[in-house]
Amino acid sequence: MMLPPSIAFIQRDWLSANHVMFRDGDSATLIDSGYGKFNDVTIAKVDAVLNDWHGATLDRIVITHIHSDHIGGNAALQRLHAGCSITVPIDEQSALVNWDAPEQMLSYADQEAERFAWDDVIEPGQTVPMGGESWQAIATPGHDMGSLVFYSPKLRILISADALWENSSGFVPPQAIDPKPLAAQRATFERLAALDVALVIPGHGGMFTDYSGALKRASEKLELFASDDLRVAKSVVKGMFIFSMMWRGSMPVTDLPGYAARVGVHRDYNAQFFKMSDEAFADWLLSEAVRAGKVRVEGDAIVSV
Repeated sequence: MMLPPSIAFIQRDWLSANHVMFRDGDSATLIDSGYGKFNDVTIAKVDAVLNDWHGATLDRIVITHIHSDHIGGNAALQRLHAGCSITVPIDEQSALVNWDAPEQMLSYADQEAERFAWDDVIEPGQTVPMGGESWQAIATPGHDMGSLVFYSPKLRILISADALWENSSGFVPPQAIDPKPLAAQRATFERLAALDVALVIPGHGGMFTDYSGALKRASEKLELFASDDLRVAKSVVKGMFIFSMMWRGSMPVTDLPGYAARVGVHRDYNAQFFKMSDEAFADWLLSEAVRAGKVRVEGDAIVSV
């Protein structure tokens, strides 16, 4: 299925979220802005689309939720494009006011994002005009409790952010940490299942058309994790470490025990679920990341693959 000419999809990787751009005349809207360390890539890709659209101006950034890989380019793009506004989900405002609270998963998970000011909010159920079409804002709590996705009934396109990927969805914490996100994610999948969708534009990975299959796979994985908090904890800390190594690039092996003791998600999850020494936890964490093929050890350094 082809996108209309007023919509551009920019696929990134697992560190920067994908971007979706919309053209309305000479004005453009961007959904999600990637991870801040790679703003040069984000700016180049956004500018390429604007140039293809004969010099359209970036006038609005809309974010689906407040995690670092979705908001990292907000401030830089706003500085570059004078008059560009930023719109956020209404239920994310309190976390943005209380910047860097643990639920935002910034310093708590060894991630970074430049603080930004926002100009407007979107409420669940609101209709948002983008690219000459009307998009419904749908609440999708779970991975992030204030997140929104956008759905066009006319185009049958869902911009799903981290609520649904082709083979999974964004993580939810163990129920022992907080029982609300898992139940909310279940309800999100039920809400999404009621939509007539022909094409999904996810927050990570390529666009896909097997909507019912993706919902089934993501739901099955969620229920597998629901029965085993330790399995969830292992997945979260491994994923957070791999994500951090992707932006760090490298780290001395000898620094890892201190890192695990200092970074909140590793310190707290180890204390609650693993109950290892810092050294033992660091050894386990490194072996898991190496086994996943996401890092390797070169001499005295851990290197992202």
